[in-house]
Amino acid sequence: MDQSMTRNVSRSFFDDQSAQLDRFGPLFGLTVLTVVALSLVRLDGQDDSLAANAAAAGVSIVIGVTLLLALRASGVAHRWRRAADIFVAVAVVFSLGILTVDLVSDADLSAYGVDRPSPIWVAVALITPAAVIRRLLTHRRVSIGTLQGAIAAYLLIAVAFSYLFSFIDDLGSAGPFFEQTDDPASTSFAYFSLVTITTLGYGDLSPSGDLGRFLATTEAVVGQVYLVTFVAMIVGLLSQQRVQH
Repeated sequence: MDQSMTRNVSRSFFDDQSAQLDRFGPLFGLTVLTVVALSLVRLDGQDDSLAANAAAAGVSIVIGVTLLLALRASGVAHRWRRAADIFVAVAVVFSLGILTVDLVSDADLSAYGVDRPSPIWVAVALITPAAVIRRLLTHRRVSIGTLQGAIAAYLLIAVAFSYLFSFIDDLGSAGPFFEQTDDPASTSFAYFSLVTITTLGYGDLSPSGDLGRFLATTEAVVGQVYLVTFVAMIVGLLSQQRVQH
């Protein structure tokens, strides 16, 4: 009974019918571009310049396309993909709208920067790597696409946590997220997430509150468990393929 319920729940979220199913090559490329954009493009809400808003709109588009492709490559059911399409389209149009208003007026739009992720952005970002991982676990042979998907999922975990850290900092209910600054650049969250998931621990940035510390350690654990699990899975599948040949 429990197994039947689990299968029914899985089928409600995944139908594996997407035309882009298992297209992890393009996803890998877009994910790398997303990480680079979040790491190098400052999206600070205080900067209302045309260049900043144009960069924000560009990053919003790149991230949106990356998340949508990830859902399609992972076999997420059509109705959920359609909901994600609508949300991302609205978010991108909003960013382009800010850019357009900035071009034609002197309005102060700093309060509407995309460095302030909404709860839906955070939810989609967290669901995306889980969906990719679920699809990869169905693979019975290791291909270039499998490796590209595995790397993309690892980077998407870092992207998801960077959004989560930024969202918590924006809430401000427990104080600033970082101990060292109460006004971090948007790129700081991507940097901190990548440093955390790889367990480098430089120490130049550290979470200030209990929730931040818990989430940072959670990301580190998730990253290490992911690496151990997928390395073992890939080695096991490669061993089976060699035996079969």
